Amino acid sequence: MPRRLDFEKPLLQLDHYIAQLKTFAEANPDLDLTQGIKALEENTEGLTRQAFQKLTRWDKVWLARHEERPQAPVYIDAILEDAIELHADKLYADDRALIGGLAWFDGQPIVYLAQQKGTNIKERQEVNFGYTRPEGYRKARRLMKFAEKFDRPVICFVDTRGAHYDMESEERGQAIAIAENIAEMSQLGVPIVVVVIGEGGSGGALAIAVGDRVLMMEHAIYCVAPPEVCSSIVWKDHGERAPEAAEGYKPTAEDLLKFGIVDEIIREPLGGAHRDIKLATKRVKAAIKKHLAELVQMDRALLIAQRYERYRQIGAYGES
Repeated sequence: MPRRLDFEKPLLQLDHYIAQLKTFAEANPDLDLTQGIKALEENTEGLTRQAFQKLTRWDKVWLARHEERPQAPVYIDAILEDAIELHADKLYADDRALIGGLAWFDGQPIVYLAQQKGTNIKERQEVNFGYTRPEGYRKARRLMKFAEKFDRPVICFVDTRGAHYDMESEERGQAIAIAENIAEMSQLGVPIVVVVIGEGGSGGALAIAVGDRVLMMEHAIYCVAPPEVCSSIVWKDHGERAPEAAEGYKPTAEDLLKFGIVDEIIREPLGGAHRDIKLATKRVKAAIKKHLAELVQMDRALLIAQRYERYRQIGAYGES
């Protein structure tokens, strides 16, 4: 069973009671419980809205990590057509934490890149729990260059706590691989749409997140490091002050929209994307479609110039 978050436990309990009541009503057709069930459903929806309006940034960190939250393969299957995954960096190996390939989106041929964490222990071990290695980033860069050569827009789904940090990754040039990706994306001559669907952590996320449009799911987070890591760096602890760190550096979609880091928040179904995956994927598709339609019409030189200027302006300080 997935670990339930404290703020969603009572709401899920209400859902359970309503489901039991519906089963009872079906077994006893002589009893008309329609109005009572409807009233309970409306009450539960209202309580859910109230609970989610009071979420702290730390609550949203855990919601972004929810075990049932749809991951990139779900969006790829629902949004893209005829997806063909390509493998390996042609130098060392194939990193399953970062997947990518060719597909069609709304009649447009595209290249997709995506990070995945896995949904069970076997998958998580296979994909390094979403921590991408250098060969994963080099695979992504290979696909970026393919996209440019054949004039295909790039769609990226970001979901990682960060790049892999073991000795082998450092020996194989982790920092260089990330830097080369950022440099490549900044000058790539095709439209790039990025969607942060879960966690966007550090350079591990940024290596496939330099886009013309950066969209963010309502309950996703995007930050320089996980709050636990920030806590250990700032306060020299073992992550005990992670909730305070989350409040301090503001990693939520609402925060980043205000800062100008992201362009749009994609609203999730009430209770989170995992509560209605079909609706969540539908909204992501609509958002990508809107932004990609604008970008493909732009002159390529202007596209690159605007993308470069966009990132130059982030964090700029000016006196009035």
